[in-house]
Amino acid sequence: MPPLDQLPAAYLAVTAEKVALEQENAVLRAQIELLKRKLFGTGQSERVDRNQMLLALAELEKLQAQAEALKPQQVSYERQPAKPRRDPAEAFAKLPVQEVVVIEPAEVMAEPEAFEKIGEERTFEVDVTPPKLFKREFVRPKYRRKADATRPPVVAPALARPVVGGYASAGLVAWVVTAKYLDHQPLFRQEQMFKRWGAEISRQTMMEWIHQAANWGELIYKLMRKKLLEGSYIQVDDGAHSAEKAQPGA
Repeated sequence: MPPLDQLPAAYLAVTAEKVALEQENAVLRAQIELLKRKLFGTGQSERVDRNQMLLALAELEKLQAQAEALKPQQVSYERQPAKPRRDPAEAFAKLPVQEVVVIEPAEVMAEPEAFEKIGEERTFEVDVTPPKLFKREFVRPKYRRKADATRPPVVAPALARPVVGGYASAGLVAWVVTAKYLDHQPLFRQEQMFKRWGAEISRQTMMEWIHQAANWGELIYKLMRKKLLEGSYIQVDDGAHSAEKAQPGA
């Protein structure tokens, strides 16, 4: 049995050989039939017609040529070299180092004064911090005037919230939208994930966030469209057409 990397070529060679043998078999049968007609005609005194003989011979030559063309041929190919494996140090070079674990030899820990450090060997492993929900508190101290306590207290105005009357931050809304439309995580699955992370957030609430994010996106889209139409020309996909800036009153 040939090696695994040579199996496709061996399979093609066997298939071609099978077809060639079938064609040769057809040629032999035609030759036998021709001999039978020549030797055992309808009558002993009857001769085979010359035109029929020529037609039969032409058919035999045609079949023989087809069989010759389908004979097994040596198939050779060049195996593509395997791609070199990427160095992990290069692949994860941009990841920040969050923790450094120093592993001292037991001999040094038992007798540290007997050794001096001459170098070190560094390796690494890649870990992940699971997502988690947390709260960000906004504290607005209240003050009153010492000279006139009857005046209303002074307090800083509340910051504008991404969702009016809601508790979601812009980052949380962006997470839900990205997870749904980029990572293809339906809201019912995100609902289960948030529950594992320590809070229950319903799908209905997340749908309201997505609607709010769509409103933000619409504002950005309209602004981009306005800037585009104010330009001197508009370039389309094929890069071959442009529209001149509209003149006032046109």
